[in-house]
Amino acid sequence: MSSEHTSGAASNGVVYTISSLSDRPDLESQHGAVGSSAWPEFMRHDPVAIANWDKMISYFAADQVSVLIDGQIAAVINMVPLSVGPDFDNLPDRGVDWGVEKSVADHERGTRPNALMGVQVVVDKAFRGRNLSEAAAREMIRHAKGRELAFVLLPVRPNGKHAYPLIAMEDYIGWEDPEGRAFDGWLRVHQRLGGETVGICRESMIISGTIDEWEEWTGQRFPGSGQHIVPFALNPVEMDVEHNTGRYIEPNVWVVHRCGT
Repeated sequence: MSSEHTSGAASNGVVYTISSLSDRPDLESQHGAVGSSAWPEFMRHDPVAIANWDKMISYFAADQVSVLIDGQIAAVINMVPLSVGPDFDNLPDRGVDWGVEKSVADHERGTRPNALMGVQVVVDKAFRGRNLSEAAAREMIRHAKGRELAFVLLPVRPNGKHAYPLIAMEDYIGWEDPEGRAFDGWLRVHQRLGGETVGICRESMIISGTIDEWEEWTGQRFPGSGQHIVPFALNPVEMDVEHNTGRYIEPNVWVVHRCGT
């Protein structure tokens, strides 16, 4: 059954078409390019994502969605189905890595899913400023309901946290704007749509490399060991010059949308 449909962005009337990669396999290359376009180079070196990405795209093509405006991919939504228990207070610290691995394992075991986990939402830079992030969040919820799944589970990467890498995530997510809403824009979108913040996944992704690799990924020099601030990293990166290693641990925030199915 095709999931292609036309809808409109909630707040500004922008009309878009939704197509999954099962509807439009010809879009896979462009879909991948847009999906990787927003991330700093070091974020493309998570070994769990690298090991499982091709399987994820193959197994779950119907859950890899493009938001099209005038025939161009304006945003991509990557999701994976998985089975989760009812206790969201104890979701794993491993976040994205856990969800990607579990979705593949569940599929290969034939385990029936009851949730969708959002892996990423990326708006192409040419289409930013049109409220497509909120539209994409709404589409994730709609997609889960269409599949008769009970939950959308998100290891959210707060989009403003990189400006405050020395602030603990626990403190950051407690900040509010003058209206009493979440300070972070992406968390505020999910709050507005009824999402519930249920915890922090402190080790959502772990990215390691040599000092040379980190210098290539970031364009920075790391002449000494210790914690280094790297643009767009949510936490400092730990460099160990003696052992020629750099290690980044990405924290995310668990948010759950209950789909009422």
